[in-house]
Amino acid sequence: MTAKLVVKKESGELLFDTSKICYGLVKSGTFTYMERWQRKYLRGFDLDPNKGSSWEGSFRAGDDMYGFSLSQAVSPIVFIVGRGCFNGSALVGSDMYFYYSGANANTKFYCFDLMRNDIPGGPYLKTFNEAGEITFNSLQAPLNVIASMGAPAPTGTDRYGRRYGYAGGRWELVRRQTANVDSQAHHLIDIPLSAGVEYAACLPWSRAANAFLGNALTGVDGIVYGMSEGAFGRSGGISFMFAPAGVTTQAGTPSNQYSLPGSFEGFPVDRSPTALVINTANYPFPYR
Repeated sequence: MTAKLVVKKESGELLFDTSKICYGLVKSGTFTYMERWQRKYLRGFDLDPNKGSSWEGSFRAGDDMYGFSLSQAVSPIVFIVGRGCFNGSALVGSDMYFYYSGANANTKFYCFDLMRNDIPGGPYLKTFNEAGEITFNSLQAPLNVIASMGAPAPTGTDRYGRRYGYAGGRWELVRRQTANVDSQAHHLIDIPLSAGVEYAACLPWSRAANAFLGNALTGVDGIVYGMSEGAFGRSGGISFMFAPAGVTTQAGTPSNQYSLPGSFEGFPVDRSPTALVINTANYPFPYR
């Protein structure tokens, strides 16, 4: 039998097990502006929308992507405070870049990865498995998920068979469409936890749907574009949200077929993600 060290609280809650590799905080801070991603429009109404060649980049300013980079990432997990929907990552050399739509420079992030052996300082406690991999390093704040919250169920359907969104949720206009910029609207619902406590949330996987939006959310006539799901923490709870997906297609709604203020086509109802939640008071900010 392999020797190992298991540490638990008086309540029996597991703190760490040296036979398993723990996650530790590797970076925290606020998002920075990364890139602007243009939306796609049909080049002509007579073209097949199922062909990529039928679409071209918008002449309007699209969606700003915010995020951060991490060096030497192995298997990172990101929790955020403030709005943001994860839209993917890119690896450039030894740096991984994380991109979020619907976010801004005020969004905070806490990034965790497998424990590292390159953290300066001391004294410390370090444990390794038989393969020589570090499994725990007391110089890193370990990930402690304090709650998991399932995404709320969607509403019923409108007269077009589309879902209005999260039951009890709300629509918010972020930016009206003009000759120079695309419309941006968010759909959100707040989940209360303990008042006065700041939380950060991570959505391990997310859903996507097409949003049919009326003029109150666009500034023009009806518009349809793709949206992606996210979850974020805040003071007193967490929130689930939908925001425009990066490089989404956009078109006008046929014959003004939309419900006010907006609704979703293709909103998945047979599966829903669960957000992981941490208490940010347990972690240094900013870090590294």
